[in-house]
Amino acid sequence: MVKIGKSEVSTTSLGLGTNAVGGYNLFTGLKDTDGIDIVKKALDSGITMLDTAFAYGMGHSEELIGQAIQDYDRSKFVIATKAAQDVKNGEVQINNSPEFLKQSVDEALERLQTDYIDIFYIHFPDDHTPKNEAVAALNEMKKAGKIKAIGVSNFSLDQIK
Repeated sequence: MVKIGKSEVSTTSLGLGTNAVGGYNLFTGLKDTDGIDIVKKALDSGITMLDTAFAYGMGHSEELIGQAIQDYDRSKFVIATKAAQDVKNGEVQINNSPEFLKQSVDEALERLQTDYIDIFYIHFPDDHTPKNEAVAALNEMKKAGKIKAIGVSNFSLDQIK
């Protein structure tokens, strides 16, 4: 088991990336049943880390994972998901506003059919939201028990600092 950063989240060092589970916008010819079966096979094989994102099928990957995990003990595996893609009028914009991130957590919980997300990442930085405000919003979600750890993805070292 590997501890994730300074969090209380631990998982196996090998996880399942799920962009091909429901990520129809990234891959062609995907079948929902295959995606669900892949997630179940991974969990049955001892993989305890499922990595997904809203961008993988615009929420569809999270929905399929939510279906797949219903017969499993939720305390036995880790779900990591990401968000930053705000879809309005068919256009995708990167959004790190506190309101958007909080809404993204709540919507991901619903799609994943779970009470908590182990790791929630800001998928991409935007150009206008102060990073400390974005992380503070996620910290509120952490204090509320909706997420256990906060991460960032696709941030430069300067943005992280």
